[in-house]
Amino acid sequence: MATAIDDDEDDYEENATTNKLCPVPFLNKCLRKTDDASAFAFFRMGNGPLIMSNVFMSAALVTLAKKEVNCYHADDDIDHDDCDTVYGFKPSSLITNIGTIGNLISAFAIPFIGAVIDCTDHRRTVGILAALVTIIIQATQIGTFQSTWFVMAILQTINVFINWVHLLASFSYLPEIAADVGEELMIKYNAEYYVGMFGMEIFYLVLCIGIGIALGLGDNDEATARLGQIVNVIVSGLFYYIAWYFFTSAPARRKLDKGESIVTAGFVQVFKTAKGIKKHYSSTLGYFLLATIFSDASASAFTLVAVTYFAEVCNIGGQQLGLIFIVILLGTIPGSYFGVWVCDRTNPKTCIQIQHVCMIIFNFVAFSTMTKPEPKFLPFIYGAIWGVLLGWFYASEMSIFSIVQPKGQESELTGIFIYCSLILSWLPTLVFTIMNENDIHMSWGGMVLNVYFLIALVFYQFMAPWDQCVDISKKDNLMLPSLEEP
Repeated sequence: MATAIDDDEDDYEENATTNKLCPVPFLNKCLRKTDDASAFAFFRMGNGPLIMSNVFMSAALVTLAKKEVNCYHADDDIDHDDCDTVYGFKPSSLITNIGTIGNLISAFAIPFIGAVIDCTDHRRTVGILAALVTIIIQATQIGTFQSTWFVMAILQTINVFINWVHLLASFSYLPEIAADVGEELMIKYNAEYYVGMFGMEIFYLVLCIGIGIALGLGDNDEATARLGQIVNVIVSGLFYYIAWYFFTSAPARRKLDKGESIVTAGFVQVFKTAKGIKKHYSSTLGYFLLATIFSDASASAFTLVAVTYFAEVCNIGGQQLGLIFIVILLGTIPGSYFGVWVCDRTNPKTCIQIQHVCMIIFNFVAFSTMTKPEPKFLPFIYGAIWGVLLGWFYASEMSIFSIVQPKGQESELTGIFIYCSLILSWLPTLVFTIMNENDIHMSWGGMVLNVYFLIALVFYQFMAPWDQCVDISKKDNLMLPSLEEP
């Protein structure tokens, strides 16, 4: 592959084989060894602000739903269980309903999207369309007002699904990036990708809060959300454009068998791979993926539950809500390094088991003591600890997955891993909504997140000893057609 830069230029990684320069010159410093490796870095940088924009939008939608039924009082320190329902639900159930519906649609549709990505030449096209639709929705939501809030809530639900499509299309490049750059460099890149995403999340929140202070927005949820969407369209839109400028087109990874339909091919492949994992790797990769189904469901629901909880129980919104999430994000950085430290001194399996126990204990303490708006400093302290625990969790989980997966099916198993992260993501928010609708205090809804971590902990206990997991992963992949037992 031709090198697009001179060897003596220090704006680029040494020995880079990228064919392109960045359309924004000062971002050339962010280029990696290959075009796809650079693209994924820019995708992560764009994805971070998008995630954080949902925090402001979620708070605004809850506020507008309350105003719809005349039960919003900005200075109230009471909960609003006596609010009239809006479209059959309490206003406080709106955000978890959006998560439930969006993730449920995704769980059924993603295998089809995966088949389009794997079995056709349209992987890059799928990613470009997902990025474009996402930014169009974000731009449309700049018009979030009292008269438009319900339409914006519907768009927010659609965005949940589109974001999963975008994530799947982008993550499908990771195995090829790893093959091109090598294991050692890929480990470095994985860390940089997370740092880039979290760094841009913090940058986005600081920028929005700074502009909000300058404009005197205070805790005006709706105005803060509109500002957040404007900033996000500019920031995420720029990075998504650069990402898909660098992502390369690629031929189909596999061809459909005669008589096989693209509509069902993804579901069939998921079933076949799951069957192979159960037959050959149930004690290692199998139990890990079962644990992932439950732990990721709880971890992914945390943001939606937290936004609702902080707004309803702690009476926090607008810029203050953004500050809490900055604290959470800052906590993920030492949390990630702490997770690596624990893994080095034990092993990744023991490390994530300790993390789950700590998460269960802390969730119980936090949700049982943070049951009213006072004291105001408590959400910030708890937010920092949640950040450490989440950083620890994701770092440990990725370490396990990168080691226990058998070689030769990295692309397919990455898709299975993402699907396992998604398939049950609708359940915690649904349970939270049901409890809220039945007037059960939200603290109990928050503590129920522990159930999923507890189930995951049981599956990790069933996993083979770590040394055995490593040994099995180093052997020939028994799921490959040439090696599979009859």
